Amino acid sequence: MNKKIILLSVILLSAVASAQVKIGGTDGTPNANAMLDVEATNKGMLLPRLALEETTEAAPLLAHVAGMTVYNTATANDVVPGFYYNDGTKWQQMVTTDNKAVKFFYMPSITFDTSADATGQTKNLYEEYKAQFALTNPNHVVSPGAPTSGIPYFDDPTDLYYIITDYDSNVFSNITINDQGVMTYDVTAAATDCTLINIVFVVK
Repeated sequence: MNKKIILLSVILLSAVASAQVKIGGTDGTPNANAMLDVEATNKGMLLPRLALEETTEAAPLLAHVAGMTVYNTATANDVVPGFYYNDGTKWQQMVTTDNKAVKFFYMPSITFDTSADATGQTKNLYEEYKAQFALTNPNHVVSPGAPTSGIPYFDDPTDLYYIITDYDSNVFSNITINDQGVMTYDVTAAATDCTLINIVFVVK
């Protein structure tokens, strides 16, 4: 009899350990897609608050764990206070709407052929950016310890907005950019020493 009771207890404990859990609310039934369902109308969920040392260092954790999420309290090296998640090799800062300093970046340097007037020219800004960040250009140089596999980049061109903040209207005209990052333009004159076009990528 005692053996049966012990066996039944082990089975029940195992079921409880693997069951879905709901905290708060009135019905006590967790969402079918959630392992942990937290419901509240006047309280939040407080994640661990700790001091990261650097995005490439796991500390104060013992190792990088993909999916780990924390609130960093430190300002050190390349980390600032805010939410971070771990991608398995380093800490990535979560971008928020009030953190405008990391919401945009400038287009890498690219060339435009303005040697002759032409209409309906195209330049795939996203592919140019992707190729340079992936370090597929043989003319790249990295410092000791820098990743030779490339700089992390957005996999989907629709993850970004493409904005031209200024350009030489004596050289370029009829500029448009689609949501895939393909720019269409006309060349109306050859570039000069002062010709510019300033392209910004904005993270959605």
